Amino acid sequence: MTIDAAAVIWDFADAITAARRTEQRQREAEALYHQASESLANAERTYRIALAGEIMRLHTTGVAWSTSEELARGMPAIAEKRYERDLAKGVLKSAESALWRHNSNRRDCREFVEWSRQAGYPSREQSYTSVNPSRA
Repeated sequence: MTIDAAAVIWDFADAITAARRTEQRQREAEALYHQASESLANAERTYRIALAGEIMRLHTTGVAWSTSEELARGMPAIAEKRYERDLAKGVLKSAESALWRHNSNRRDCREFVEWSRQAGYPSREQSYTSVNPSRA
């Protein structure tokens, strides 16, 4: 079995670099999640205000309260606002998945650092040739 050249024991500098990289990606994912949360909140507010206004408008024209909401939801402008809100929900869900993925990547990074620490700190060439003797 051969191991890819990237599968070597990390030295201290490699471990620090990898940890910082995964931390930065986690921060970026958190920022995207925050933006997606704000977008959803704004889309929800816009949709609800537009829906309430259309319900009131329909009712003042003589439409019964019991049917005003359903009719209002079918209006193109209201349907567009609902679409934007639903789309924002999907973006938020994707951002949440990215957070979980980055969190898992950080855990993997910690485990690789720990594995490297326990395995010792031979040079990169020693690590690679020990798992792939044909490269020696």
